[in-house]
Amino acid sequence: MERVTTFSAYNSVIGNLLQAENNQNQADIQVSSGKVASDLKGFGANAEALTAAQALKTRVDGYVNTAAKVASQLTAQDTALTEVSNAGQNARQAIAQAIASGSSDGLMASLRSAFGQAVDGLNTQYNGSYLFSGSKVTTPPVSTQTLDQLVPPGTVSFNNDQLASSVQLNETTKVPTGMLASTIGTPLFQAFQQVAELNAGASGPLSGPLTSAQQTALTNLLQAFDSANSGLTETVAQNGLVQNQVDTIQATQQQRQIDLTTTIGDMANVDMGQASAQLAQAQTALQASARVFQSLQSTSLLNFLNGTGTLG
Repeated sequence: MERVTTFSAYNSVIGNLLQAENNQNQADIQVSSGKVASDLKGFGANAEALTAAQALKTRVDGYVNTAAKVASQLTAQDTALTEVSNAGQNARQAIAQAIASGSSDGLMASLRSAFGQAVDGLNTQYNGSYLFSGSKVTTPPVSTQTLDQLVPPGTVSFNNDQLASSVQLNETTKVPTGMLASTIGTPLFQAFQQVAELNAGASGPLSGPLTSAQQTALTNLLQAFDSANSGLTETVAQNGLVQNQVDTIQATQQQRQIDLTTTIGDMANVDMGQASAQLAQAQTALQASARVFQSLQSTSLLNFLNGTGTLG
């Protein structure tokens, strides 16, 4: 006896065919993209948690990038501060040698060189900005270029403002990263100024054998350079402490970055082995539904009537 497809059976098969096609499309998208879904709707109950994790990772990525930039800046500052500190030590050594030898021959040349070294250090630029100018990053903080410009008294000047920079490295930690040329250099420049005044004053110039007055004055100046150099050593150490703090926080944020990437991946990424198997199953189901659909088409009432003219 011939069987004729009913309307409900036909609709059921069409529904199965469309569902099988949709399942194949979804499985194909997962395999090709490696993601569970292409939009938040497809993540269902995990959508809110995934959105929160992605937002947090964006913030952490920002902290990691900021820490990397700050670390590079602090390294440049360390080099510059060390140069200024070395300038102070060189000046102190030149004076001590002159006192020990009783001769000032070459002393002023050494001091002028040391002063220039200090100026260069304080006028260091990083990525096109002056490190020690505060917010006036396009202005060199030290305009005095030579030791002789330090006389008459009162000509020691710095062009920086008082806005030393600080940086937010995580949700709770903000560290001071900027330093000001006036804070760093004032004691040292005052010591250099006393040397310049001595050389230009009634007891100068400093050339040839040292007089008793020059010996006394230079000996007193050693204390000024010792004090300035002690402050510079502390400044270099302070920069190093900030470097260590930044490195520690950066390492913590990098680990958070890794953990969040893993968490997001667990929620968003598909198991490729499982997805491939589901794709194969979906393709098989689609093929089976298509064959059933074709079979039902050949047994429809319309085809039967067109072929025989009776229900038989």
